[in-house]
Amino acid sequence: ERFTERADDVEALGFDETFRRLWTFYLAYSEAGFRAGYLDVHHYLFDKKGPTR
Repeated sequence: ERFTERADDVEALGFDETFRRLWTFYLAYSEAGFRAGYLDVHHYLFDKKGPTR
């Protein structure tokens, strides 16, 4: 909703109507996926360490 409300600001940044429609679709798809439990978020932290003995 906030993205749609700020469509004029997004356009001022140089993004056209096609981009805004695609991004709105992506956001709606993501919202539905999270609500349905189909999508999830994981955070991984990889750390490069030397050999352990």
